[in-house]
Amino acid sequence: MVLSLFRRDKLYKPSEQIADYAIEKIIGEGRFGICYQVSQDQKSYILKQLKRGMLKKAGVKARFEEEILRSLQHESVPRFIKKIERKDFYGYVLEFKEGKTFEDIIYLDKYVFERAEIYRVGRQLIEILKYMHSKSIVHRDIRVPNALYDGQKVNLVDFGLARWINNEKYRADMDFAFLGDFLLHLYYSSFQLKGFKKRPWYDELQLQPKELSLLKRLMGVDQRYTSIFDVEHDFYETFEANK
Repeated sequence: MVLSLFRRDKLYKPSEQIADYAIEKIIGEGRFGICYQVSQDQKSYILKQLKRGMLKKAGVKARFEEEILRSLQHESVPRFIKKIERKDFYGYVLEFKEGKTFEDIIYLDKYVFERAEIYRVGRQLIEILKYMHSKSIVHRDIRVPNALYDGQKVNLVDFGLARWINNEKYRADMDFAFLGDFLLHLYYSSFQLKGFKKRPWYDELQLQPKELSLLKRLMGVDQRYTSIFDVEHDFYETFEANK
């Protein structure tokens, strides 16, 4: 397949078809690809179209997402279904996961996460990371646009930056700052700024000592965690202490 022969990527519209999949809607577009919700035999899927220019520029790095998703079998990670490789299209089909992004829930719906729910969400994210790290995979992009939530279950999506852990350039602890930042978004959903002076998160959020210690270590303000099991231990202790 010679990608450089094509000048630009086609943006597919609802009612158009790629292979045996009907386009339902465009979910989003990023630097590397375009995501669609598609259907086949009345069942929904996610179709990710990889941009040819970025494929050419990124080289083998562009293939990591497919390789990693094929290796994962977890209920909170989209299952890899098939690759589609044609003259006018390169991409793959993934399992459709229910839920809204945390970004939409927080910033569009203005939903407020109480501590009990922060615990439920954080616990699930830690379980996903335990599984991924056991498979020598670091996600490197655990952000509120890249996790889905239906009020009960968390699903982690977008593995475009995921890599195999080699303990050099790609380390498991890279995920911890992302996890800390993710949890901070949940805490800030209930925050009301008093006055006009913005302060660091560890000064303006009203956190219990164990919460503060956990988040500071995740974010690297204090000595960063090196193991997801240490994160898990302190996370459970933190929320047990606040019950």
